[in-house]
Amino acid sequence: MCVSRRWLTPRAGFVFCMITRESILYATLRQAYLLSPLYANRISSRTVLFLAVPQSYLCKKKLSKTFGDSVKRIWITSDCSKLQKLVKKRDNLAYRLEEVETKYIKRAHAARLKASNLQPDDPKSSMDASPIEFEGKLRDLPPVVNLKRPTHRSGVLFGKRIDTIESLRAQLEEIVPQVEKLQERHRAGEVKPVSAVFIEFSTQMEAQIAFQTLSHHHPFQMTPRFIGISPNQVVWPALQYSWWQRIVRKFLIQGFIAVLIIFWSVPSAFIGSISNITYLTNLLPFLKFINGLPTIVKGAISGALPTVALAMLMSLAPIILRWCARQSGLPSTAQVELFTQNAHFVFQVVQVFLVTTLTSAASAATSQIIKNPLSTKDLLAQNLPKASNFYISYFLFQGLILSSGAVMQVITFLVFKLLRILFDKTPRKLYQRWASLTGLSWGTVFPVFTNMAVIAITYSCIAPLILGFSSLGLYLVYQAYRYNLLFVYDSTVDTKGLIYPRALKQVLTGIYLAELCMIGLFAIQGAVGPLILMGIFTILTVLAHISLNDALSPLLSALPRTLESEDDIEEEILRDAGEELSNSPSVDPEKGETNPSATHKDFTSCGVRIRRKLVKLTTWLLHPSTYADYASLRKKVRQDHAIAYDREIDDNAYHPPSVTSPMPLLWVPRDAGGVSRREVASTSPVIPITDEEAHLDEKNKVVWDKVGMKPPIWREKVFY
Repeated sequence: MCVSRRWLTPRAGFVFCMITRESILYATLRQAYLLSPLYANRISSRTVLFLAVPQSYLCKKKLSKTFGDSVKRIWITSDCSKLQKLVKKRDNLAYRLEEVETKYIKRAHAARLKASNLQPDDPKSSMDASPIEFEGKLRDLPPVVNLKRPTHRSGVLFGKRIDTIESLRAQLEEIVPQVEKLQERHRAGEVKPVSAVFIEFSTQMEAQIAFQTLSHHHPFQMTPRFIGISPNQVVWPALQYSWWQRIVRKFLIQGFIAVLIIFWSVPSAFIGSISNITYLTNLLPFLKFINGLPTIVKGAISGALPTVALAMLMSLAPIILRWCARQSGLPSTAQVELFTQNAHFVFQVVQVFLVTTLTSAASAATSQIIKNPLSTKDLLAQNLPKASNFYISYFLFQGLILSSGAVMQVITFLVFKLLRILFDKTPRKLYQRWASLTGLSWGTVFPVFTNMAVIAITYSCIAPLILGFSSLGLYLVYQAYRYNLLFVYDSTVDTKGLIYPRALKQVLTGIYLAELCMIGLFAIQGAVGPLILMGIFTILTVLAHISLNDALSPLLSALPRTLESEDDIEEEILRDAGEELSNSPSVDPEKGETNPSATHKDFTSCGVRIRRKLVKLTTWLLHPSTYADYASLRKKVRQDHAIAYDREIDDNAYHPPSVTSPMPLLWVPRDAGGVSRREVASTSPVIPITDEEAHLDEKNKVVWDKVGMKPPIWREKVFY
């Protein structure tokens, strides 16, 4: 243990050096991506969101005058609460009508199959036959008679029975004009505005200038500002809050999370005490029966049980924290994920590490402390490394079980099949289930593995053996998530690369905890000299951390203007390099033969080349901004062409979804008896409906081409 403590300083220095190097390298790589043509010309990269805009500035003319000729479009957000309710009601009625129509068509098709005595196991599958061929197969069968239409009572429990389809059509016929009229009023700006404005600029750099400029002379006015928010990531209800409501909500949510952490410590402490069940049996007589259990069972109780229980307990935290983030008034899902990442990391460190470590060490020493209370500090110092046994199991659980589960996706497959059987009865739901990928919430994923790195760094000076298990666990997790990110997951929330550098800085928590742990152990043992040195080292770590934040925070929050000229500099360097290569005497440009004098010079300069490689290695390690500068990293970023947007997409990009929400297109399956055609003809005057690209087979199942066809409800994804 003494040797491992002696090596804390170089270990911490190495970790800090690697985090600094990676942060600088990543900041440059992020700038290269954000300035690439594909991203720089997106609407979101040229649009700035201003919150808490004064009432006097909720005018397009005044905003255009304030920000100059670079303004391209302005969207003043309006109060859409009434419209949102109407749109939600319209969509619910439409999708309910779609379900009722589908059930009615399937019931008619089943009755027709029964009347025709068609065998369900007909070898001719409708997956291979087109709807027209299947219809021709049954066109001569007798029509279905006395088929009851779906009905429901007009009241909740009592009332006259009415036709469900006709009732839904009548309700839609009434509400659709109301929605369209109110949408036009919102587009024309004839409704009450809220204090939030989206301003699109002509170029990305002009948007960055507006983003980095103080916009108003009064405090809390036209602030905070956000750039790079896509329309589909805006939390629209949060835009209605005033500046004082945001402040109140912020402090209330922070207080709620603090109280939640305190009360969450109770079950976490109980789980931590179970990990040392052997010592608890000596303290609590009623647990003596555990000593008589088989060794495998006792190992499962002390190893697997607390690990699984802790993972299940902590899985609830992100759900609550994400709800808190939305209630605090954050305007985008990206900001919600960043908030969740911070709060979840605090949860992980406090519950999974601090509480579990202290309770595990205390449970191991409780019986001895009761016998000799004066030896409490020495016993805690001796039993603190024993808590690492729990984390060895924790790392193995995360690395072996969770990573293998992430690759196999057994639970996801079973849930997919179960939900598909129970709830997916219409072509729309079948298609949406089939075409949707599993979403990934970075605010949930990163803190778990960041905390694993924190635990490994902290215990590296107490129980160095844990480094091997943590490295294995993190490597397996890396491989699993690498595969899933490429082939399985869909990242629906774009934080513009801010999650990763924040996770890197959070890893530094491990250095602080290791230093505090060493200070405590040295204080217990009365080692004054090492205690003073460790205190000085902790102060230096804090100063270095502050300097790192001061250096990197501006580079991660905004884009520098100096990179605009990097393209011209890069072209000039490449042109000069080409001229030097063409004038080089070492190679004959016509014969391609090497000059003998140049070959002799290569042999004599072997030592120079070795020194250059050493300098290159040193530059790579200690000066990442010089080794991998913006010009070199930009070559690694795809230089795709800019996205061209339609005029309609440009004009409606930052209107609330309820303002631009189109009337849903209903999609029902086609049947051979023509019931679907009759329903389409009757419903189409009220709401768009189609029975194309989906039909019912011999087993009365909805069938559609999963590979070749483009469903009627398909919409091309717009990259804002």
